[in-house]
Amino acid sequence: MNSVDTFHKRLRDEIAAVEKEIQSHNQQVESLTDRLKGLKRADELFESDQAAIAELLQTGIANGSGITREMATAPAATMQRAAVSLKATGAQKQLGRRTQVGRGKMQSGRAPASQNAGLTRVDMIAAVLRRHPRRTVRELIALLDQEYRWKTTESAVTGHLYTRRDKFVHTQPDRSTNRPVTWSLK
Repeated sequence: MNSVDTFHKRLRDEIAAVEKEIQSHNQQVESLTDRLKGLKRADELFESDQAAIAELLQTGIANGSGITREMATAPAATMQRAAVSLKATGAQKQLGRRTQVGRGKMQSGRAPASQNAGLTRVDMIAAVLRRHPRRTVRELIALLDQEYRWKTTESAVTGHLYTRRDKFVHTQPDRSTNRPVTWSLK
């Protein structure tokens, strides 16, 4: 081999190494993007009531960034400060010092579809029924609006409830006493 062939081989090896490094960074960017989506969704949930915040802290943010159950029982002001500081430091550590974490547009109308950290509509219904069992569809809609600011219709909620028979169970209606169907978790 002459020096030109050696140089050409080194050049190809360097190209392969750079391509491998780019692929590695792209995977890291994808995971950070997913984490950022989870953090933004958590930020939206902080506008909900205290029970939702406690549940959020109990389940952990996105990939379980070390939030403990003791924090979930703390007063609301302490919980909000702790979660905001955890969220900010976790995002800064993962994204680097020069990257600025900005608030994206708030999602209106639809919840994110089954993302790693996002709550689905079924998850919201399950969380409300866990805290408030045996509720009618209308009561459930009022609680979903109050806790998650999800303004929905009876047919949408009923559709979720009937299609997820593995999660939800209902009572039989009593027409003689005019008692409607009530829903609970299985």
